[in-house]
Amino acid sequence: MNANADPRSTVATGRPRCWRVERMTDGTVRAGLASLAWRIDEPAPAGEVVIRVEAAGFNYKDALACSGHAGVMRPTTLVPGIDVAGIVERPVDGLAAGTAVVVTGNGMGESRDGGFATHLRTPVAAVIPRPPLLSAVGAMALGTAGLTAVLACDRLAQLVDGRHAKPDEEWLVTGASGGVGMLAVAMLAAKGQRVVACSRKPAAREPLARLGAAEVLPPKAVVDPSSKSLAKGRWAGVVDTVGGGLLADVLRSVRTGGAVTVIGMAGGVDLVTTVHPFILRGVTLAGIDAATQPTQADRAELWMTLARFWPQIAGRFPVTQLGLDDVEGWARRMLAGETIGRGVVVPS
Repeated sequence: MNANADPRSTVATGRPRCWRVERMTDGTVRAGLASLAWRIDEPAPAGEVVIRVEAAGFNYKDALACSGHAGVMRPTTLVPGIDVAGIVERPVDGLAAGTAVVVTGNGMGESRDGGFATHLRTPVAAVIPRPPLLSAVGAMALGTAGLTAVLACDRLAQLVDGRHAKPDEEWLVTGASGGVGMLAVAMLAAKGQRVVACSRKPAAREPLARLGAAEVLPPKAVVDPSSKSLAKGRWAGVVDTVGGGLLADVLRSVRTGGAVTVIGMAGGVDLVTTVHPFILRGVTLAGIDAATQPTQADRAELWMTLARFWPQIAGRFPVTQLGLDDVEGWARRMLAGETIGRGVVVPS
């Protein structure tokens, strides 16, 4: 990514200052600080609302967009950022000016400009009032990662067959140094589960332990070394954020009546396995999609759940605050697997 900075300020131009990515016809990518074409004081298109961005969550998908990844970045020019917390600028369709809101998904940062900006225009239908007492930075430390973790943990609670439970049985979270993984560790631990966090990053050990992990192990320590299609049943429930070969290996060690919720694909999109865990142990494999599955009413309920949970971990969960000019560096570190916890962009 080559910086293409625009030194003009929001105040001077009346236009939102942003981090913009442009995919050129020759395949190269230009990215950097810029101003959007629309003015903050001009009327928004019908059905849209202008939000002053207080904070934006930094997801793996955002890092891909920052690199110009065609699978995420649909148009040739885009402002990344799929999660936003901010303040409504002008009243529209029942939303009063000054209302604190959150917006996640709905094409932001993929097919339309997202939250790495001082201001955002987005459909009113995508906006949810922010729960009281949840700050913008706190909301974005959670963001889509938090919504996903809640959905995954709740689904496991529904699917894992308690008739086969054993004292001190273990629950596994893979890719546990990322936002979803860390939040899943904390949520499962808060429910009284013995959680094993799987991460290859030594620096993640201490924060994961503070969040409630009973053990923090590298991938090779959670995989049975045998080549059998079924290994000794170890895991009651698994939140998998990695996919690929690690997911296939972990499936062999899920105990009878256990379940796995699948979230990510950082380890690959292919899943080479057998039917044995499913037909000989009754294991359930469930996909989690926080982008399209929850309705807006569901999202509002999930945000209330997250708002109640956040104070329990706020002092222990690693959050790195970033400015717009830090976006490029954090994206590179995230894609290289060098980040821990959540990055939050504060654009002011």
